[in-house]
Amino acid sequence: MTSHEAIVPPVAGLGSIELDALESRTAFREWSSRLPGQRADPRRFGMLAEALGVDLEHPAPALGVVGSKGKGTTVAYASALLAETGLRVGTVFSPGLVSNRDRIRVNGAVLPIDEYSALLERVDAALRTLPAPDAGYIGPSGFFLAAGLAHFAAVGCDALVLEAGIGGRRDDLSHVALTGLAMAQTFLEHTDLLGDTIAAIAADKSGAARPGTRWVGYLAQSDEAEAVIRRHADAIGAERLRVDPAARAPYAGVVAEGLGGMNAAHGMIAARRLLAELGRPDVTPEQVRAAAGKVHYPGRLSRHTLDETTVFVDSAVSRDGFENALAHVERVTGASPALTLVSVPREKDLAGFRAIAAGLSGRVVFVALERVHLHYPERDEWPGEWAVAAELPALLRSAPTVLAIGTASFSAEVLRHCGVDTDRVF
Repeated sequence: MTSHEAIVPPVAGLGSIELDALESRTAFREWSSRLPGQRADPRRFGMLAEALGVDLEHPAPALGVVGSKGKGTTVAYASALLAETGLRVGTVFSPGLVSNRDRIRVNGAVLPIDEYSALLERVDAALRTLPAPDAGYIGPSGFFLAAGLAHFAAVGCDALVLEAGIGGRRDDLSHVALTGLAMAQTFLEHTDLLGDTIAAIAADKSGAARPGTRWVGYLAQSDEAEAVIRRHADAIGAERLRVDPAARAPYAGVVAEGLGGMNAAHGMIAARRLLAELGRPDVTPEQVRAAAGKVHYPGRLSRHTLDETTVFVDSAVSRDGFENALAHVERVTGASPALTLVSVPREKDLAGFRAIAAGLSGRVVFVALERVHLHYPERDEWPGEWAVAAELPALLRSAPTVLAIGTASFSAEVLRHCGVDTDRVF
């Protein structure tokens, strides 16, 4: 089969409105109809995989990626380097860059829209054969993960790179037998689901790896988090791979500086480890440079032009990330952004964002998107200017230099307004 051969006969071509409706009645169906207070049923993903004929214990060699921030960059660079060696690589991003269709990719490319639509219909048909979701629903990230695994098996992918949704042990990714796990930085987030300490959150995220996982790689981070990661890796008999600035050094000049470059290097290190598990030769310096040069992953300190405005977009949700993005804009332009647009929910580092915003000389506006699953602060919890999604197009054109920073959902909204093409990430 070709990398984009449909699993089932494709349906007629759909426009964006029709595609949104299709996703709502398939991938988001159980989540959107959940009862108040109801949570996901972890058994439901396994039941769906079985209905689709997906073998979760024997998938293609798979790298799982977890963490609080930096997962997507890790996924993109790992996938690109694996593909550069000639492998057919199936990738699941969670979430997508600007749409849900962005989530499932083969060798960096999204599925053709008819094929993607047919895949959603097939997975939904399998889901409807299961008992009613009285004990809990399957969330969108689990639906798309199951869809990706079904598609990758059908088209014969040689290696998989799979990003978790929220957490690790509690995420549907934990049901997949992973060859290796790459863990980005961990900080306090989703405390209602993952725990209210760094240790608890690190334990949940590292818990995506289980006995049989060959190695656990992790970005250098807090002592509290690293202690938990080391204990879990040792408990399941997995090799530990710590990715610190010394480990990044061989990739200097190939990846960016700062945390983004660390995540990129982490992805490449994980890809090389997966190649070793496959018994394939290590990559050459030329392959590393070629893969890194092909990665197109906007929304991570990316720069775009919208009419007369230069727009920088970053998906940072921590104080450190905010500071790093501001420093990046100043390095590139020689000045702080004239306008900073912020969109961060309560479960991220809202306090850190408030503290940094208070010290900025330029205009700062909080943008509240119309997303029911994001718990935005109340208006009086943000001391500065406030805007809603409908005002975003005008705001993006209201200053010569704009930094738009916040959740992946916010980055996606900004990238859509900037007309950024995300059909390929490498």
